[in-house]
Amino acid sequence: MITRTLDLDRPSDARVHDYMLGGGSNFAADRALARRILALAPYVRLEALAARNCLRRMIRTCLDQGVRQFLDLGSGIPAAGSPHEIATAVDPAARVVYVDNEQIAATQGQLLLGGTGSAAMVHADVRDPESVLGAEETRRLLDFEQPVAVLMFGVLHMFGEHHHPGEVIQHYTGAMAPGSFLALSQFTEEFAPKPAQELRTKLQGCPQAASRDRETVLSYLDGLEPLDPGAVPVADWRPEPDDVELRTPEPLSFALLARRSPVPPPRLNSARV
Repeated sequence: MITRTLDLDRPSDARVHDYMLGGGSNFAADRALARRILALAPYVRLEALAARNCLRRMIRTCLDQGVRQFLDLGSGIPAAGSPHEIATAVDPAARVVYVDNEQIAATQGQLLLGGTGSAAMVHADVRDPESVLGAEETRRLLDFEQPVAVLMFGVLHMFGEHHHPGEVIQHYTGAMAPGSFLALSQFTEEFAPKPAQELRTKLQGCPQAASRDRETVLSYLDGLEPLDPGAVPVADWRPEPDDVELRTPEPLSFALLARRSPVPPPRLNSARV
């Protein structure tokens, strides 16, 4: 049984997020923390829903650019509307690898995707790129000689500075072929410093999110160019009509989609012989 090796009395970031999105893969401790957060900041649920919709828009943008491979880091439990469903609806040959170090997320993901030849779940720590990129499932499904989209939504805030987030990101992006994409989101105090700081203070003793500003995160993107509109609140990245109602007056995170430029065609020597 999964529960024999799980500490169900300790909330999990992935399962709290699942609760915020209306999922059912969470336990009493997760729901208690989620309700505590929502009592302090009711708009956090809107923020989570806005981030999910933002990721979907970014995935569709990558698909429009011809990308058919996705590496979803810190994915949580693949649920309805997950990247593999979005991608294979456009192209049944699309492939997705999910990665999470939370045991229940990995175990349930493996069960859910067991009969899916186009998607797989890797149980690994995304802060260890070698273990992720070297996993059998990753090597079987993804060809890094071709464009791939690396998704880092709702995970970068788990990186303390001692995890060297810039180096980790550059390890993944360094493996990308030209024409690949990186989609990420980041918790920040940049837009609403007082509410964000109050939330962190009132949640002392709970898992803390590392806050970063846009300038810091953009400094991690060596060799990549953000697409318009750049790094903006998650609800403001190319919103669609239904996304307007998910805007919050005090955004707590931003998102961006960056591309590794394709190799330019060789320049012809126009000199006359």
